[in-house]
Order: sequence, then C-alpha cells, then structure tokens
Amino acid sequence: MPRRLAVGVGFTGNPEQNRETIARIKVAEEVGVEAVFTAETWGRDQFSLLTQAALETKKIKLGTGIAPVFGRSPAVLAMTFATLDELSGGRMIIGLGTSGARVIEHWHGEKFSKPIQRTKEYVDIINMIISGEKVFYEGEIYKLQRGFKLLFEPVRKHIPIYVASISPKSMGSLATGADGWMPIYWPKSKFKEGKARISEAATTAGRPADAVECVASLTVVINPDIEKAKFQAAGPISWYVTNMGDFYHEMLTRNGFGEEVAAMRKVAETHKPPPFGTNPELMAAMGDRMLEETAIFGDLETVAAGIEERRQLGVDLPSISMPQGSLTDVERILGTLVS
Repeated sequence: MPRRLAVGVGFTGNPEQNRETIARIKVAEEVGVEAVFTAETWGRDQFSLLTQAALETKKIKLGTGIAPVFGRSPAVLAMTFATLDELSGGRMIIGLGTSGARVIEHWHGEKFSKPIQRTKEYVDIINMIISGEKVFYEGEIYKLQRGFKLLFEPVRKHIPIYVASISPKSMGSLATGADGWMPIYWPKSKFKEGKARISEAATTAGRPADAVECVASLTVVINPDIEKAKFQAAGPISWYVTNMGDFYHEMLTRNGFGEEVAAMRKVAETHKPPPFGTNPELMAAMGDRMLEETAIFGDLETVAAGIEERRQLGVDLPSISMPQGSLTDVERILGTLVS
C-alpha cells in the first residue's frame, strides 16, 4: 500500500505545457500518488486542465488547490465540480480558499469582505447542491429562497471539500462542514496543535473528532547541495512573509516566529527579494530554525524522511510540487516518496 502523497502542478500552461503536465500526472498515477491539485491566479483557468486530466487518467484524485470563494458563485462552483466529478468517475476534490484582497478587488472586482463567513457559506451551499436537495439557505451573505435544485443526478452525493486556512478563526469555521484543512508554511512542530484545534471545533459542531484531515502543502527542494537547497527552499516563504499581506506574518508570529518575521520585514525594506525568491540578508533574518520548521530540503533520502516526519506529526496527506526533470526522474522521485 503506497504512502499517501499528493502533488501540485501549479498554474495551467499553454497547450504544449499542458501535455507535459498531463504526462507527469499519468506517471504520478502509475506510481501510486493519491491526488493532484491545480492552481490559478490571473492567467489561464485551472478547470480546463482538470477537465483534460479527468479525461486522460483513471484513478488519481483531482482537485483545486485552491479555487477562490470570490469570482465564481457557490452555485457555479458546485455545477463545475459536479460535472467534473461525472467526467472523472467520482474523483474530484473541492479545494477552496479566500485568495487575497489585491487579486479579489483589483482582478475580480469584488470587495474582499467577510472572507471567513463567505467560505463557510460556500461550503454549506456547495454541500447542499451536490447532495441533490432543493436549495433553501439563509446566510449573512447568500439568501437563496426559491428552492432550485441541480438538474442532473451527481455521481456522488458528497464531494470532499478542503479549505485553505492558517488562522484560528478560519480553522474553527472550516471544522463545521469541510472535510480537509489545507495549511501552507505551517511549522512542523505545530501540526498536532493545529489538528487538535480543528478536532475540538468539529466535536463542538457535532461532528466526529477526525472529520477533518490535514492536507498540508509542503515546501520541498531536492538537491544534494545543501546550501543551494536551503536557498531555494527559503524563496517562497521569504516572498510570502514580506510581500503577501499579513496572513503569513501573523500565522508565524502566533506559532513562535515573531522575531524572525519582524526581522525579515525590516530587512526587506532595503533588500527586497525577487518574486518568490530570497536573498542572503533575508535568509540571515529568517534563521535555520524557521526554515527547517517550514520547509524540507536536501537529497532525496533526506526529503523522504522529512515528509515521513510530518506524517508522524499529524499530516494525513502531504502535498508537494510536481518534481522537475524527465519523466524518468519524476517516476524515481515520486516512487521513492510513496514507497
């Protein structure tokens, strides 16, 4: 039985790039990877790639990592996922998140208001629609009172919903109706604490303590040159802490890295990192402790051990970026990580 593992394939590319991505997904499927997650920002949409993957694979689960709860109504998302679940033979995972104010307000043209409440209502309404029942819903944001019902019978009465969350309030909210918690840049030593918080909220809502599984997005760099690996691994977290609002800064502060993230922001005022990258000054401010808590780096054996450590610390389904290199490299790397 393969160890549980998911891969993220990033943003949808042009037709040629998508063919390469599909080839990699097929390799992942063959070696026993459980799921693949797509993403989108302000480029190509992710559902086109998911449709292609649904038609060209047989057993790997397919999901969004994530679909924003802005820009598309809960009904549109429910119809889309129900259709894709039909195309794939019941393999879809609904990954939801809030995205950020800049993208939502200046690309989608919507006010970034009540993101946690909005996410809760999306979960409620999508679950209701997929179940096949008539939709009557009275929320703070959505008020649906005409009893519409999906015009076709879904393949499944429930499609798993995973919610991206890194704040205590949103973690408590997702526990009332979602099936998965999708943290990113979450310190490894805090996974058990995070899962306990969600389990408590789930039981308070009348659900089983294990109703919500942890599907963590992990920063992984496979490179035997340890210094190069560290530099690569530090890039994403450096960028998000210093350039992507307060979410990650606040999460890491709550989890014991307040001095590090404050120092990183101060350094970034004069040593701004490249997009999704870092620099020596930021790495010095971050320090090894924070990097080792939020990323896995080194040779393949070290990375495999790091992923397994996180499984033991409470991650039910670790998710990593699709490996680079040839298809043979992809097969070797993923085969090692699931064995």
